[in-house]
Amino acid sequence: MEITARTQIKYEIGETAPDAYYLHGLGEIGIDVTYVLTGVRGATPSLEESELLSCFRAVDAGMRSALVQLLTGLSQMSKAAKKKRDFPAASDAKRTRPGRQRKVPVGQIEGGGDNQEDR
Repeated sequence: MEITARTQIKYEIGETAPDAYYLHGLGEIGIDVTYVLTGVRGATPSLEESELLSCFRAVDAGMRSALVQLLTGLSQMSKAAKKKRDFPAASDAKRTRPGRQRKVPVGQIEGGGDNQEDR
């Protein structure tokens, strides 16, 4: 991509606008074209995301559809598991007897011991 300094200055001061070929050339050398056009930075995919997308594009339409369904299901399971982790499990819960500060683990029989406090 070759342009004159004068052309570049005109682009930068807003006197003229770059064409698609110029913008494509910027993208080829690693410049974020979305940022150039909008002022908003585009998200750069990670190496893992790029690899996933490359593999996705390499398979046929039927396989892509199956992969989308699989990932949708896994995503929903992940969201449900996260939501479940936000609440304590029943086995972790503690309860207190009315009028007392002592905490008793779930499943422990209250009042069944020789402790005076339980009578």
